Amino acid sequence: MNRDFLTSLYLSGVEVSKPNACLGEYFTAFSPSERVCILGAGKAAADMAQEAYRYFGNNAYGAVVTRYGYEAEGATGNIRVLTASHPVPDENSVIAANTLMNIASEVPQGEQVIFLISGGGSALACAPAKGVTLEEKLGLHKFLLRSGASIEEMNTVRKHVSLIKGGRLAAASKGNNTSLVISDVVGDNPAMIASGLTVEDNSSPKDALAILQKYGFGETNSITKHLEHAPPLPKVAGDYHIVANANTAIDVAVTRAQEEGWKTHVISYEETGEASEVAKRHAKLALDCKAKGERCLLFSGGELTVTLGDTEGEGGPNQEYLMVLANTLNGEAGICALAADTDGVDGSKEVAGGYIDATTLTRAVSEGLDIKSLIAQHNSFAFFDGLGDHIVIGPTRTNVNDFRVICVF
Repeated sequence: MNRDFLTSLYLSGVEVSKPNACLGEYFTAFSPSERVCILGAGKAAADMAQEAYRYFGNNAYGAVVTRYGYEAEGATGNIRVLTASHPVPDENSVIAANTLMNIASEVPQGEQVIFLISGGGSALACAPAKGVTLEEKLGLHKFLLRSGASIEEMNTVRKHVSLIKGGRLAAASKGNNTSLVISDVVGDNPAMIASGLTVEDNSSPKDALAILQKYGFGETNSITKHLEHAPPLPKVAGDYHIVANANTAIDVAVTRAQEEGWKTHVISYEETGEASEVAKRHAKLALDCKAKGERCLLFSGGELTVTLGDTEGEGGPNQEYLMVLANTLNGEAGICALAADTDGVDGSKEVAGGYIDATTLTRAVSEGLDIKSLIAQHNSFAFFDGLGDHIVIGPTRTNVNDFRVICVF
């Protein structure tokens, strides 16, 4: 019952964050009969385009780019849906970025432009700066993914080695710009969501260089040379609205749990840091509740990180969080937990996350899984795969970061 119940809470958070649930009310600010240019990027972009077509019909035109396999199931009319690779960009990411920039530059003065932005847009719309090759940018991207850098730090670097990020997409348009955004960034900083394709940013090329130095990117190449002489980011005007975020997902799950008689606590909507350290802290909170005899649910959102170092482990932050949580709880009865990414993909495999309970450690031993060794290797996928305790729901076509809930009963 507990796994099914926690999964249902997670799914309720995912559903309320999808474009068909959160986007429609924002379109009502526009006349459905006006001509509107739709441009977008991210894991939710295709479904956002579908909602735009549902409202504007053939008066909407333009293009969006989403991840392979995340195409809309319904019609998008005159809004082209392009696909590219995520989390590592490919040639189609470059084609998509150039397509978006070209359409934006051709918008007539004063025409309405609606940018549909969601998490993943940074990789999906990739236009390397002049003098930087895609291969070099891919090398940088892989370095950042393995470094332990936060998504904010990664996006700061990305936008200064790009021709589209850091507000450049919106700056290319002469129209009346409005951005409608599903946020996957802790704190909802507009400049960080999809590397701020449509918003002004105050970071500098020197900030990007400092981040690379912080994480040991010591190589001198075209990227560092570009950053040493890169121009400032452009000034950008327009309206900007967050249509869904981590609060959206967690709040609906909290409400549903309370309706079923559960006491709830939101640890934080904005958890960040190493997954293993956050797991240890959350385990202590759960054990404290257990010791007090408190029957409750502990929710948290945000985005955790895993610093791989020289290891070659597979998995993701939510799986690592749960593996360390299980190890720290040490089989404590009456506690179970679920952690999953709202986009349906946690890390390097096509799984959303996982589930643990009081039987996790004993079952791991019986399956020959050495949890301490797997934690050291950051090989959380193998752990949950061996137990059959992954949460797998496929692409959700939205992304408002992590959803975690610990049940104390």
